[in-house]
Order: sequence, then structure tokens, then C-alpha cells
Amino acid sequence: MNMELRGASSFLDGAGKANFSHGGDSPIETVASLIEGLAGAEKIPDAADILVDAVRRFGIDHVSYVAMNIPTQITALPLHAVTYSPEWLKRYVQRNYIDIDPVVRAGLGGFLPVDWSGIDRSDKLVSRFFGEAQECRVGRQGLSFPIRGRCNEFGLFSITSDLGDGDWADLRRTLMPEMLLLAHHFHHYALKTAGVVFPDYAGRLSQREKDCLRWRATGKSDWDIARIMNISERTVKFHLENARGKLDALNTTQAVAKALASGAIALY
Repeated sequence: MNMELRGASSFLDGAGKANFSHGGDSPIETVASLIEGLAGAEKIPDAADILVDAVRRFGIDHVSYVAMNIPTQITALPLHAVTYSPEWLKRYVQRNYIDIDPVVRAGLGGFLPVDWSGIDRSDKLVSRFFGEAQECRVGRQGLSFPIRGRCNEFGLFSITSDLGDGDWADLRRTLMPEMLLLAHHFHHYALKTAGVVFPDYAGRLSQREKDCLRWRATGKSDWDIARIMNISERTVKFHLENARGKLDALNTTQAVAKALASGAIALY
């Protein structure tokens, strides 16, 4: 499998449909395994395999990642990795769809996850875009996670599926926290691959801050963490906010992803 995280001409071959099995693992255990594999990926093709593995293990049709305004990039072309078919990638590039892609526009306009079903398709160009995407088996359903960093870069991590509305709603609800974590983690890895140098985050954090981040990474709420660590919920928020600042993160999810990617914390 040959893929590079460089410009718009690079892509992964389509991975095909996956089953809905997590191999007996919970979603967070599956994400932990994927993150562990990503941490050990020294070359881009290894990272490509992580995306394909995510498709297979989570029962989704495709995963895609695109980033723009990378500080170390000489070219203005987006940095990206996808599991879409070569046919869709070729059409997307040739027709310059990056300029009209409603999913990218929606991501650029906000911070919250974007469910493709909520995008207005009354415009003929937008309707044709989604129609062609379906023809190329991109998936009728989609969920995208906007990512913004301190370097003013923008990333968009998306998952797609051909499920019906009801099944998609269930899958989306199940995977939302884990996909959000994986999105930020993959973004951190992509920046590192692109040559962005990160500080020694592990040395910045106190043990309490590391503990709070680790429990948050496993899906625990501030209330849960407070009970586990025998401290107040206000103290948990204090530690997480301190950690966010020390990690140069815009939010707690990004702080968790950076702490995991740098080895400052481990899920298990």
C-alpha cells in the first residue's frame, strides 16, 4: 500500500466495506490499540495502515483526514490521507472540489463535529457534489471533526458510512467520543510527520495533571475523575485546565491527544 501525506495527488486505495465487529474490544480499547499502532508508525505507509485498520475494526466505510496551512509545508496543497477510491480522488482533484466542498466549508466555519445530514443541499453544486460522491461510494452518511491548532493550521477528520439513518445514528452516538480522540491524535501525528517540532510535554505536566488526562482519555467525566482520585470536581477542572495550557492545546480533547502522542500518558 503506497500513500504519502504530502499533497493532493496522494491517496490510499479503497479499503472496501468493513463488518461491525470490534474484535470483542470496547470502542475505547479499539482506539487505544489504534493509537498505540500510530505511535509506533515510523513511516507514512504504516500510518496509512492505521486508517485502513480503523475502517475494518469500527465497521465504517471510509476514514479521511485533510489539513491545511501547515507551517512547515512549502506547497499550498492540502496534507491528506484517505481511504476513498482512486476514482473519487481523481475527480475531486481534477474538478477542484476543495473550493466547493460543503463539508470543508462547514468545518472551517465552526468547532463542533459536522454531521453531513445537516448540510444544506439546496444549491445545485452542493447537491451534485454529494451525488457524485455517492456514485464513487464515499458513503451516504458522514461525520467530520474540525481541528484547529496553535500553528493556525486547520484539520478535518471524517468517517463515512452507507448505513440507514437509524443505524447511523446509533453508530455515531457510540463512536463520537473515540473518533474525536482519534481525530486529534492523527492530526498530531500528521504534523509531526510534516516536520513540526513539539516540546517535551511530559516534563511540563505534574502527576495529578497526567492522572486527570489519562482518566479523561478513557472517557471518564470530571465527576467520575473526582471520585476516582478522591478530589473535588473543581480540582479536576483546575488540573485539566492547567494541562491544556501547558500542552498548548485549544481544548481538553486536544490536550489528551497531545499527551498521548508525546508519551506523557498512556491509556493502559
